[in-house]
Amino acid sequence: MKRIATFLLIIFTILDASGQTATPPTLRTKQNRIVMYIDGERSNFNGVNDVPKDFSYNFPLEKASVPFVLVTEKDSVVMTLQHNAMTDFQIIREAKGDTLLGHFTSHKFVKAATFTDAYKKANEGKTSVEVPEVYELINVIFALTNYGKTPAIYKETDYYKQVMRHFSPYKNHPAVRTVDSLLLKSEDNYANLKMDSYAYLFQGNKLVKSPIYDRASWGEVNQLTPYVPKLEQFTKQANFRSFFQKHTPYYNSLITDFKKNVDVATMKAWLEKQFPSTHYSAVKILFSPLVGWNQSANHFTDNGFTEAQSHINYPFIDDSQAKQPKNITRGQRMIIAFTELNHTYLNPEAEADRNKKAVSDAYKNLTKWITAGKSSANYNNAFSCFEEYMNYSLVTLLFNDLFDEQTFAVLNRDLENRMANRGFQQFTGFNQELLRLYKTKKPGQTVADLYPDIIAWAAKQ
Repeated sequence: MKRIATFLLIIFTILDASGQTATPPTLRTKQNRIVMYIDGERSNFNGVNDVPKDFSYNFPLEKASVPFVLVTEKDSVVMTLQHNAMTDFQIIREAKGDTLLGHFTSHKFVKAATFTDAYKKANEGKTSVEVPEVYELINVIFALTNYGKTPAIYKETDYYKQVMRHFSPYKNHPAVRTVDSLLLKSEDNYANLKMDSYAYLFQGNKLVKSPIYDRASWGEVNQLTPYVPKLEQFTKQANFRSFFQKHTPYYNSLITDFKKNVDVATMKAWLEKQFPSTHYSAVKILFSPLVGWNQSANHFTDNGFTEAQSHINYPFIDDSQAKQPKNITRGQRMIIAFTELNHTYLNPEAEADRNKKAVSDAYKNLTKWITAGKSSANYNNAFSCFEEYMNYSLVTLLFNDLFDEQTFAVLNRDLENRMANRGFQQFTGFNQELLRLYKTKKPGQTVADLYPDIIAWAAKQ
């Protein structure tokens, strides 16, 4: 039930309730939070005044039918939540002077990943690097949308030109138009669709669910599933599978280079030494040569097995990097993968009960840490802000351990300049303090042990 304990603005779908003839149960409130009971377990409906006037939500529940109660300071209503059946209600928002119409339903909860004993045996201790076929399909479709005209799609390769030459005649295909509309509605759909594509495999020109994954993004349902029929049509009509097969040697060459020169196994070993309370049985790196800059990460636990996934862009070498010392290029190419993978280690430590309040207090005034109008402004709560500072400072600590003094100095200077350009106002000071703490830590201490000290430093700024 923790999955729904903090009900916020997650995914709201506008519905047309004009066909209803009966007035749904109604509550009144002046507050921005009301109490929910789902099958007797209490949780909160937060942000009552912030959600659209007409919205829906689909709860993942084990039982097909459960009692559902909403309670305000003035009223309460008792209803039922059923799988695949809509429960309607109204909330008169006195603070806003309007009425909110809600539509709640439920679906059977399905685990995101099911790790069988055979899967565990085959993957324990492995670091895998993949260019999955269905994953590449959705990236090709992204490239054909209006969103594909942005730097989110990497265009500086012959491969991109071949993609556009082959698939441009299908840019008005229903699959492309549908995905384009989803991205126009919210660019957040990009990561969900891309990641959830990893839960599908090809069977001929049909898309079938993986025996391992139901979804790979963060939601309770696979966001790609409603569009599978259109993707299958596109696959067949655009002859996608033949294109993918023809370019398999290219994908394999990127994978080979990545394994050799980015070395995720070393990153994982370093992170697990520095964060001993977090361990992953396996790590997967997933990329497409079409991805320009958008990275994401998730992790899964089942049957005593944990897996971390990083969805990243491939670190192509540009002309200037080709002319510089190899170790500088090596370090620069490691940053993409490391800054996604390390979130699966550093975030749990930041959000642990022992650190939670201190982080909240230290970063309560975010105007000192991020800059409006720059990319840092996206990290607009205490935890995301602190975690992004830690994210890139961990790069510094890793490089301190891997590279000679001269190489480290170049890489660290570039890193601090990059973060300053992103608007992280105090990154240089934060970074240098964490590096000092790391270099002077006691024998046996880890980065996780340094959290109280670096948070205390931040609280004084």
